[in-house]
Amino acid sequence: MPREVDIAAPGAAGRVHIADAAIVAALGAAVFGFHLGSYRLWEPDEARYAEIAREMIALGNYLLPHLNYVLYVEKPPLLYWVTALSMGAFGHNELAARIPGALFAIAGALATWLFTAHTFDRRRALLAGAILATAPLYAVMAQVLTTDIALTALMTIALFALYLQWREGGRWHWIGYVAIGLGVLAKGPVAAAIPVLVFAVFLWRERALRGAMAQLHIVRGLIVSVAIAAPWFIYMIAKVPDFFSFYFIGEHLRRFLDSSYSHSAPLWFYIPVIAAGLLPWSVIAPFMVWRPVESNSARRFSVITALMIFAFFSISRSKLIPYIMPAIPPLAILIADAIARTAWPAQPMRLDRDDRSGNASSRLFVAAPILGLVGAAAIATAILGPHASSPYLMVIQPALLALGAVALIGGAMTAGAFRFAGVGAGLIAIVLTMTAALWTGTYGRLEAEPLRSYAALSQAVAERAPDATILCYRRYVQAIPFYTGRRAIVVGAKTELTFGAAHAPDAADWFFDGEPAMLRLWRKPGPVVIVLDERDLARLAPKLGPYVVIGIESHKIAILKSAVGGQERNDTQQRSGIQQLGATNDG
Repeated sequence: MPREVDIAAPGAAGRVHIADAAIVAALGAAVFGFHLGSYRLWEPDEARYAEIAREMIALGNYLLPHLNYVLYVEKPPLLYWVTALSMGAFGHNELAARIPGALFAIAGALATWLFTAHTFDRRRALLAGAILATAPLYAVMAQVLTTDIALTALMTIALFALYLQWREGGRWHWIGYVAIGLGVLAKGPVAAAIPVLVFAVFLWRERALRGAMAQLHIVRGLIVSVAIAAPWFIYMIAKVPDFFSFYFIGEHLRRFLDSSYSHSAPLWFYIPVIAAGLLPWSVIAPFMVWRPVESNSARRFSVITALMIFAFFSISRSKLIPYIMPAIPPLAILIADAIARTAWPAQPMRLDRDDRSGNASSRLFVAAPILGLVGAAAIATAILGPHASSPYLMVIQPALLALGAVALIGGAMTAGAFRFAGVGAGLIAIVLTMTAALWTGTYGRLEAEPLRSYAALSQAVAERAPDATILCYRRYVQAIPFYTGRRAIVVGAKTELTFGAAHAPDAADWFFDGEPAMLRLWRKPGPVVIVLDERDLARLAPKLGPYVVIGIESHKIAILKSAVGGQERNDTQQRSGIQQLGATNDG
């Protein structure tokens, strides 16, 4: 192995105390846990994944994931397993559904801190953990039930553990290969493909490919990772016809190579995503003093990791914002390194020693006006929101105004801290400002809930039509089965239920191709609820006869068949919210 020339003082890893891990974990818990269970499940991902976990418990089948009681095999089961475990402990609610994501995010922050503590120094480690915990993209996704935060945390653990194995030896490889196996169970082969790509490039760059198999215990690691991940995939291939072609060919190769398959976006898509996802740290970074990567192999590894992840997902024809998240931890380390290099250039690194030189202060002081500009932009956006075409800006206007105020006040506090208390206090002020800003942002999510969730509508169906047959017309509403505890009939496009419907023996009873079958069921005796769009209701009303509106949310309406006539409602009355619930229509 090449000789290390690290910037950390000798024995720096020994000075890292358990208290530092507690600080990083506490910051993560404060940011990720705030309002974690206060808003309902959003469409489509959160409601979908929570329902799959609920159905695992309801069916007692933890190997074959089901959605709306048909097979759903687009993702491996790890997230569903831990969510079902959380629901078993805390109940079938939003908090239980989101706890696993927050815990994965804390684990990713701790892995970032630990890696930096081992390879740089204590100061950079704390700063890297704080940057990651307050990075908007990472913090927001930590509060969303998706597979992306699980993949990010496990890939971060795997990459950093295997680097430490290469650098220090010992038993780090066990952690790395277990994390890869779990990552494959969280999101599939990408959890193994990216570490292979990163280490192939890194070891080639280090001229250390020879001997890498023994040094990284690759054969042993392959056995461990395969032993963890392979049994479920083998079981699925044996149990479910066409699983191999659907999952490996369709959900991975086609998604990666075919732009028409899913979520196409330009090659540069992730550049603004990373810039916004790391605010304000990404804007501060260009003003810092950057050290050449040649001086530290950990720095080179972080650069290569971030670049390979960025390249991998940029080349992919399918792009979504959360896909790039595994690049955020190594970028947080690099930014922390640059900030520390700017603020404390003297050696050895001492946590109790500040450099109050004009150069450091002037470079870092830029954070204050950046926060002020962010605050001003948020306030301007809130003021202009009512004139925008997007309904979200109007709905979250109060939260945007509050966010702007937090950023402006935080910018002033940061300026004062840098000016009168030193660099360390200024950086703490940035972290506190971002924590407060992220807390404030959760109120925006609460305000936007009616535009992104059908939980209230689903709960209205559960309460007002507890025994009714439920139909989703033209679009399957993910929240319906979770909040009602019942299966819904899907009328029209099956979308993500297509594979499951093709393998369901009772598909004819639960998937209707068009309106005639729906109308026949509607006219039969017994309570029936249809969940549909406003415009579809206006078109279908003459064919339906009398009905009662029992729930409205966003553009969706739930109607219950009624034998009682009543007064007609115009469109304005249809949108009047709770006042109209219980009103009737003669059709």
